[in-house]
Amino acid sequence: MSETRIEPLNAATKRLLWTYGGSNVAGALATTFVNLFVFVVSGQLRALAVFNGAYFLSLTFVFYGVAWLFKRRTPLFSYQWGLVLTALFYTSLLTLLSRASDYVLWLGLFYGVAQGVFWFGVNLMTFDTVPSRQRIRFYGISSALGSVTGILGPLAGGTLISAIHGMTGYVVLFGLTTVVYAATFLLSLKVTPGLALGSIPLGFSLLLPWRNGLWNKTFWSLVIRGTREGITGLAGVFLVYVATREPWAVGVYGGVTALARTVISLWISRWVTPERRVLALWIGTLGMTASALVLLWHTSWPYVFIYGTLTGLTLPWYMIPNAAIPLDVMDQDPAIADHRVAFTLSREIGLNLGRLLSIAVLGLLYRIGHGSLVLAILLVVTSLAQSAVAHLAKNIWESLAIH
Repeated sequence: MSETRIEPLNAATKRLLWTYGGSNVAGALATTFVNLFVFVVSGQLRALAVFNGAYFLSLTFVFYGVAWLFKRRTPLFSYQWGLVLTALFYTSLLTLLSRASDYVLWLGLFYGVAQGVFWFGVNLMTFDTVPSRQRIRFYGISSALGSVTGILGPLAGGTLISAIHGMTGYVVLFGLTTVVYAATFLLSLKVTPGLALGSIPLGFSLLLPWRNGLWNKTFWSLVIRGTREGITGLAGVFLVYVATREPWAVGVYGGVTALARTVISLWISRWVTPERRVLALWIGTLGMTASALVLLWHTSWPYVFIYGTLTGLTLPWYMIPNAAIPLDVMDQDPAIADHRVAFTLSREIGLNLGRLLSIAVLGLLYRIGHGSLVLAILLVVTSLAQSAVAHLAKNIWESLAIH
């Protein structure tokens, strides 16, 4: 059936939004500054690449471990354990501080495990709780809420680190983040549990792209999307800090880009109907590419802030409709209640393959060129590559008769 309108959110979906809001607050406070912390204690772009590469590597495999360990549990159980493990990760940063530079690889692996357990639950909770006709509205509002917390979180984090000199600022910030994660855990107790994960042959998820033609297209769209996601987080932090050497500037950058995302996401969540999805993807792709081209002109702080603002204004055009692609394909499986775990595993493999690919390229190129220039080139190339995602999405939605 053709999807022609967007329904308002029901009560269960609203409770899920509130829970995600708590985790958004915790993430907004410190996620930006994890990469900054790694760079400050190590002084090397290489350490950033190692940390992020280890993170994405463990993120890929931990999904399989969760699917096996928690097969008799609901996705909510995984989500809650993810909150606990992420809090422990920040506790480990508090314990190590300047010694963390000796454990960059292991910290990246641990962070990947914590976030993998968390996101495995998030992805399945979304599918179980949010009806297909509410997904555009859900992702639009969720993106806007995330952006609101993203404005205040980086500003607060950057202010704390700059106002309290040395490692003490990081102690306060990471300690506060741990408390927020604990509060979010309490919020999660009000979320209605979904279906148990069930026993799924894990090898089935590896075969999905080759057995399901539409999922094959979806899988490669996820790989391409992942190439850009692999470097955007560390790129913004690195470029701003190298240009300014001020933690508060990193916080302001995060707040400004989040403000831009908030303004546009609130409007896009209503404008992007199923009929306009493909157009929105193209607007986002071209906008992200144009933003990255600014960095080829110069990487001083005004140009980095222009890049961040333009990206914030154009990224939601891409991400809001993009997030619905795998879910729309999953809806077509008559046995989706049994296969949803396998689809989620396959989704994460695709994303993380793309992320690891861009990190590997960064690791190869940073030695032969200036770090800022290498990152700028990678941002342009991976942004332009998203045009292939728009093309694949058009084919997928036409096949599903969702225009």
